[in-house]
Order: sequence, then structure tokens, then C-alpha cells
Amino acid sequence: MIYEKFQKDKKIKMKKGQIRMTETIAVLFIFFVLILFSLIFYYRYSETAFKGEQDEMFAKKAIDLTTKTIFLPELLCSKGESEAEDFCFDMMKLRHANKTFKSHLSDYYFNLFSYAKISVQEIYPKDEEWIVYEKKKPNSTRTDPTFFVVALKDESLGGQPSYGFGVVNIEVYS
Repeated sequence: MIYEKFQKDKKIKMKKGQIRMTETIAVLFIFFVLILFSLIFYYRYSETAFKGEQDEMFAKKAIDLTTKTIFLPELLCSKGESEAEDFCFDMMKLRHANKTFKSHLSDYYFNLFSYAKISVQEIYPKDEEWIVYEKKKPNSTRTDPTFFVVALKDESLGGQPSYGFGVVNIEVYS
């Protein structure tokens, strides 16, 4: 009788142990599933944040390049020793800028502009376009154009300078 009671208690304890073991495994399974979902969520979030940060850096690069171009002494209107005119390109300088930029591309201008295309389009009084700088990036996946309006001063006719309007188009390659 005692032996039978002992066997019965042993079976009950084994069943309780099996139930607790099953509960523990179920809790561990749920715990790992939650960790897995958390890792997936974090990965997606960090991927989106990284992409957004890249886009922001790309836009910043385009704006920096536009600022450098607008205030480039090789293109600005100037009167001898006086201060240069704001947001104005000299047409005589502009017509010869491409030759200057090409001759010093590797030693100076590539460090300044990297992979980009800079063009100036005269809108008024004529409709002409000058490509000032162009260095395409191999296997480029995207470009980000930035536009800026400038005055174009032409003193080649002699006498009084004539002014026109133009758009500076800067495309940055990534």
C-alpha cells in the first residue's frame, strides 16, 4: 500500500514536472518570438533612417555645390579691384570657363565639385546654354538638380554693359 502510494505520488510529480517543463518551453518560445519581432522591427527602422539620412546628405551636398558655384571668382562679375556683384556672372568669363575648368580638372576643380554637371542657361535676351563643368560618375544611380537664378553681365559689345537673366543648373551624381 505504501509502495503503491509512493508510485502514485511519483507519477503525479512526473506529470507536474512535465507540465512545468512544457510551460517553460512555451514561455521561452514566446520570448524568442518577441525578440525576433523586435529585431525585425529595429532592422526596418534603421534601414529607413539610414536611407533618410543619405537623402539628407545628398541634398546638402547639392546645396553646398550650388553655393560654391554662385560665388566662384572665375565666373563672378567684377570691376577691377572693387567688390564683385552678387548673383551675377560675367559673360566673357562664362564663355571661356569650360576651357579653364577642363585644363585644371584633375588638380583643382574635381576636388571642388566632384561628380557633377554645372551649366548656365541664358533665358533673356537670348536662349543659349554653356556647360561650365561636367564630370559624370560611372554607374551613377541618381542625379539631384538644383537651380538658381543669376544675372548675366555682357561687356563684350563695348560701352555700357548689357544684362540678361539666366539659370544655373547644378546636377550632383550619386
